[in-house]
Amino acid sequence: MIESTEPGAEEIILGSLDDAGPVRPLLCRVLAERDPDRDPRFALRHFYAETDGPVRRWLGQEVYRSPWVWLYGITRLRRAKPVERITPDATHWLATRRQIAVTALGDTADPAALPPVVGRLRDSKWWVRSEAAAAVRRLAWSGVPVGSASEALLRCLQHDRQEVIEQAAAALAFPSLRERLVWSRATLMPLAGAVVDNALDGVVAPLTPLWPGEM
Repeated sequence: MIESTEPGAEEIILGSLDDAGPVRPLLCRVLAERDPDRDPRFALRHFYAETDGPVRRWLGQEVYRSPWVWLYGITRLRRAKPVERITPDATHWLATRRQIAVTALGDTADPAALPPVVGRLRDSKWWVRSEAAAAVRRLAWSGVPVGSASEALLRCLQHDRQEVIEQAAAALAFPSLRERLVWSRATLMPLAGAVVDNALDGVVAPLTPLWPGEM
């Protein structure tokens, strides 16, 4: 559906959103993938409208703090300003909010998302660090230069949680960072060393898909 050139395909999808039920998030995501510069109201209107009162509008904008933000593809819609709206939550006192924020930022394909994601590679909670390393991987896959994340990723290789080490090693295995990963190998403890050896051989921890069409 994303690559379809069938005449009228987008009009059919847009016209079916109101009655789409449980597949609506997927259809919205498809539209966002097809054109990240489209008007975001086709997706945001399912949460709030600019004509709503301040309370309703505020409640609706909570979509930026939930998995719906990537399920509906709002993270990909540049005119929805996802990085600007999500970044404040990357330093929220609640770890859950920080985790959702870094996941969403990693899905934006926007270079401006990298600095707040890198900041969470030093998070006090291991699962936030792991998610931040995964976010670096997603940004790298989307073409964002991630060289500035190398030092923080290397520090994650010293972490005591295997999940953090695996995601950091997988991010460092990208061609632009691979030399740093090779260089770090001699200083690592056995567990981290084994993970890095696997990553250098192309065996890395999988990314959990954020939506059904993500490869």
